[in-house]
Amino acid sequence: MKPAPAALLALCLAALAAIPLCVALGASRFNPVAEIPLSSLSATRDRPLFSPSRRPPPVAAEAPAEDKSQPQPQPAPSPELNLLGTVVGPSGGVALVAQGAELPSALHEGDAAWGWTLLAVGPRSATFQGRGGTMTLRLISAAPSP
Repeated sequence: MKPAPAALLALCLAALAAIPLCVALGASRFNPVAEIPLSSLSATRDRPLFSPSRRPPPVAAEAPAEDKSQPQPQPAPSPELNLLGTVVGPSGGVALVAQGAELPSALHEGDAAWGWTLLAVGPRSATFQGRGGTMTLRLISAAPSP
């Protein structure tokens, strides 16, 4: 059964008439925070919610223990070689290497470039042999974003 339009109109007018009564009684009856003076709410000004000081301190990652059983290859005086990527597969590895501002070269294990021979390719490293010994280049790890 639908209410009559006159009844709806009367209900709306009664609601509109009650608004001044609510204002006269005070908002505190409907909003308990309205009675608290703003001067006592200083914590939100002193320590804003999104302030960097409210973030937890960063967790320091522990450095992995160095393996003392195998001598680490020391980098020999090298041209400015940069390891850009590695691919390890069943048929061997490929390292993407660049020297300074030159275009990168894809080197397979056993290939030589810039006076260095690629000995081995790992998931995040490549070992070269050349003038003065061996050198291991590692991919740079990106820092985690907050």
